[in-house]
Amino acid sequence: MDNSEVRRLFPSVIAFADHCRAVFGDGVKLVYAKENGREIGKASVIDPERLVKASEMCIDSAAFCVDDKDKRRAK
Repeated sequence: MDNSEVRRLFPSVIAFADHCRAVFGDGVKLVYAKENGREIGKASVIDPERLVKASEMCIDSAAFCVDDKDKRRAK
């Protein structure tokens, strides 16, 4: 599967990966993706004790994050 086909089949995943590259640099690599029932790459084995959900991440430097006590804090 070439890059254009991956971009067509995984538009939301690619948009997120592109945003991560814009923030963190070109070294960001997509190793696994699942969107609309399609999968590509190899899924990692996840330790639930160390799992961080994307919804818990604060990527925008101007944004505020929410900690475990539901208090807003500067990044």
